[in-house]
Amino acid sequence: MSKIRCSPGMPHSGGCWWASSAAVDGPGQFLHQTQEVGAQLVRLANFLTQQLILELLHVMAANNAVLNRLEQKGAEADQVIEYLKQQVALLKEKAMSNLVLQASLREEKKLRVENAKLKKEIEGLKQELIQAEIRNGVKQIAVPPGTTVSTASFADGDPQPAAVTSSPGPKDHVKGEDEEKKKKEKVEKKGEKKEKKQQPAAGSSDSKPVDVSRLDLRVGCIITAEKHPDADSLYVEKVDVGEASPRTVVSGLVKHVPLDQPIEIFGREESKDKMQNRMAILLCNLKPAKMRGVVSQAMVMCASSPEKVEILAPPPGAVPGDRITFEGFPGDPEKELNPKKKMWEQIQPDLHTNDQCVATYKGVPFEVKGKGVCRAETMANSGIK
Repeated sequence: MSKIRCSPGMPHSGGCWWASSAAVDGPGQFLHQTQEVGAQLVRLANFLTQQLILELLHVMAANNAVLNRLEQKGAEADQVIEYLKQQVALLKEKAMSNLVLQASLREEKKLRVENAKLKKEIEGLKQELIQAEIRNGVKQIAVPPGTTVSTASFADGDPQPAAVTSSPGPKDHVKGEDEEKKKKEKVEKKGEKKEKKQQPAAGSSDSKPVDVSRLDLRVGCIITAEKHPDADSLYVEKVDVGEASPRTVVSGLVKHVPLDQPIEIFGREESKDKMQNRMAILLCNLKPAKMRGVVSQAMVMCASSPEKVEILAPPPGAVPGDRITFEGFPGDPEKELNPKKKMWEQIQPDLHTNDQCVATYKGVPFEVKGKGVCRAETMANSGIK
């Protein structure tokens, strides 16, 4: 009798099985054994298919984890590239402004030299004219301070002023010139003193209206942020506002904007930084103020309500140092807001977000020229401060 034995792990029923041609007693028995062998083969095929599917699922799971990591790294690389692009654009802008400044300084120096030459030429021509008049017998008149007299105003035969002698000798002419120069110098000095006195008076009567053009609002990038060492509700940030070095800013945003905000990425929780490496709008001409021992040099602008606060975001493509402008409100901002004049307190009540979350002053949007408007993330019809 020939025997066929199962291999380990192979599905079967009732232990090992074998078939023998001698064991077949008739057609019915042969049919029964054939059906049993077919069932064994079907179970074997099902087992092999399940093993293959498990292997495929294992390989796909490993590949999916790799894809998730690659996507995460790709997103981080995109953020770094965007920040680097902003820095390159800022450097280009600074280089262009330096070139323009150098060109204007060269032009100013050139104009000063030309002005000095013209003054010398005018003085020379004056002396030649005086000498020519003396040679032609024209009498030189000592002009009293504050008056101008033209020789053309005297008609032929009219009596000349008695202060002039009839014999214009060289010595008398030199004395007259010296006296005239001294009198002119005195008049010029008096005029300069009057101008100096008038300048402060003119500056004190500030006729410019108190509106949003007085504010130095700029785009900034919050580079770092950390808790204030002596105040639980304050952040201390380093902010790039387009200057040579970052400014230190103290903000009371701890209760409203967390440093780390958990979010779900590809089915798992990740940590996203809410304060650091983000663009914002900053008021840069407030008088620096010390807050719990740290001097704050600017203020982060936020949409605000009693329940919620959101940092205002500039338009895409804006870079640190970009000026926020308002159509219909031209003019340069104050170098520093005077706290005694309460300018910020007068302007702030007219700052709001509209029903589309766009930041506005009296309905006019916060705008970065050529790049777009500034807005809050979700807060509509809210105050701004």
